[in-house]
Amino acid sequence: MGKFVSYTDQVYREIKAAIISQDIKPGDTLQERTIADTLGVSRTPVREALKKLEFEGWVETIPWKGVVVKEIDRQDILEVFQCRCANESFVGILIAESITDEQIEALEGFYKKMVELSTQNKQEFINEDRKFHMYMAQLTNNSRLIQFLDHLSDQMLRFGIRAVDNDFRTKETLEEHQSILQALKNRSVDETRQAIEEHIKNSEEVLIRLVDKEEGKL
Repeated sequence: MGKFVSYTDQVYREIKAAIISQDIKPGDTLQERTIADTLGVSRTPVREALKKLEFEGWVETIPWKGVVVKEIDRQDILEVFQCRCANESFVGILIAESITDEQIEALEGFYKKMVELSTQNKQEFINEDRKFHMYMAQLTNNSRLIQFLDHLSDQMLRFGIRAVDNDFRTKETLEEHQSILQALKNRSVDETRQAIEEHIKNSEEVLIRLVDKEEGKL
């Protein structure tokens, strides 16, 4: 039983990682047999993994077509960013006054790595951005909040590579992280909350414009 579960988890992680990196693109059909052959497993764990991915909103079953990767639409972005803004700004409120110099140094380490990667590898840039935000969440010591934001951050990895697909937005993102760092150095609850909210709302606006353009609304 344990072996079967591990196969299901393995397939689940592999498919989700491919969706996030866009190796598997929105609209692509996922064939159980092809995936099973590629990963060297039976079709049963593939089927179970696809069910889990559908439950989480990564894929959907379309009659006469099968399981396909869901397109990212306007509503997806609005829902994820509403949740993210409410919860990450709360993270800022919780940690702003108690954060230590050592913890700020750790965040600066993530930021410096982002600067280094900004002109090299956008996927790794987004991964480092995730580490920055999840480290702040971990400083709350609120296990439920951390778990919820970890789930949201998977969605953000998928959105994020599109949000920083131009150099101007990458530069803005770095400036916004610098503002978050400065607010934390000031140990200001209001400044930290505002800096986080501004960063998240700016990212949301970029993605909304991109999706509207793709859907012919701009």
